[in-house]
Amino acid sequence: MDLNVERLTLRDIAPCFEGAIPSVIATASAQGVPNVTYLSKVRMVDDERVALSNQFFSKTAKNLVENPEADLLVIDPRSYEQYRLHLRYERTDRRGPVFDRLRVDVDVAAALEGMQDVYRLRAADVYRVTDIQSVPSGLPPVDRSALAGARDGLDAGRISELSLRLGRCPDLDTMVQTAVSGLAELFGYEHSLLLLVDEEGTRLYTIASHGYDAEGVGSEVALGDGLIGLAAERCTPVTVGNVTQVSKYSRRVRRSYEDSGAVSPGREVPVPGLPDSASRCAVPAMVLGQLVGVLTVESRKTVAFGPADEAILTVVATILANAIESDRAHERDALPMAPAAPGQARSSSQVGEATHVRFFAVDGSVFLDGEYLIKGVAGRLLWALLGHHEREGRTDFTNREVRLDPSLDLPAFRDNFESRLILLKRRLDEREAPIRIEKTGRGRFRLLVSGAVRLDQVDDGS
Repeated sequence: MDLNVERLTLRDIAPCFEGAIPSVIATASAQGVPNVTYLSKVRMVDDERVALSNQFFSKTAKNLVENPEADLLVIDPRSYEQYRLHLRYERTDRRGPVFDRLRVDVDVAAALEGMQDVYRLRAADVYRVTDIQSVPSGLPPVDRSALAGARDGLDAGRISELSLRLGRCPDLDTMVQTAVSGLAELFGYEHSLLLLVDEEGTRLYTIASHGYDAEGVGSEVALGDGLIGLAAERCTPVTVGNVTQVSKYSRRVRRSYEDSGAVSPGREVPVPGLPDSASRCAVPAMVLGQLVGVLTVESRKTVAFGPADEAILTVVATILANAIESDRAHERDALPMAPAAPGQARSSSQVGEATHVRFFAVDGSVFLDGEYLIKGVAGRLLWALLGHHEREGRTDFTNREVRLDPSLDLPAFRDNFESRLILLKRRLDEREAPIRIEKTGRGRFRLLVSGAVRLDQVDDGS
């Protein structure tokens, strides 16, 4: 007697719909002529229906008009078990929630392959699943408990613990590091990045990371570019279960500067990432309908993240977004503080060659002894501080006074000053530079300079 008589359901084979392995659909014309083609994505709509991406389906679409029956072969990416689904065509959606969900799936695949301009979803074909059959492979049965990857549900206790930890953080710098460290300790997300939106709202910059050889603070991603940029542009969670290649982030073409062939503006810090990453999940951090940043995790395990992971990360990202906006509002609304008293430069030694600091006004790029450090607002901030240090011997500053410096070119709203200061501090620490920044209290910090510094500005057009 065959005990394996339970009817398979779509939820039983849910990992097959993560897009990790291409599926195959077979249709036939009214005359019985078959047609077989590969699919980039199959999306489970509900317990009885699936939606298939329709990009280049002229033959398939023609067959379905004549014969609305189809067979679909899907594969579990964890065990490579195969299942044959018998489908009956119901409708084609060119808008609506099913189309929108499938479009994100297709756009993710296109972004990872650098094919955003040609690889777009035209329509979502919705089918009713009338039968599911396991395709015999001759292999021994698979222990499904050992294949578990994505979580089954929210863990309220751990979310509460992480929320309490974040609530005890005295400043933004501590909070962002506590967030990524807590994700690893409490939830097992060993590789994570937190990126914030820049002042123009066109790019994201890394402010904290966990689990990578290089911290990568200051690395940037354009909105709409790759998995992270897509999550930011769409303001929706994006998950991919099988990353076949490292995401390629497009670079802007920048003006070329030559000065003895040494350095030029516009260099960028590489975005941290696992070279053998198999799964990634990116969720937007939002508050009051506005994008603040993106929280992303990745894993070497195939199909490592699911809806529960998206939910956990969304909760954490929302907590962070609210805390960041609250910190910004507090600084904007704070009463003017008296400028810190000028002090003597805290140099441990003036012996030896001076550190050469080169600043490119065109984009705020700063180089230390010929090596790129940072650019943009953070670069202009460092240049302004070093200028005060050189002219006045200043070492102590307040956020309030520095953010009013017109040379920083900060916008009147959402100036991101505090996060840019953190970014600068972490880049200097990461480089073990002879120039450092330390917090001396809420809204106050100190510039520490070891040894002599030689400042060199390259003006636009020079």
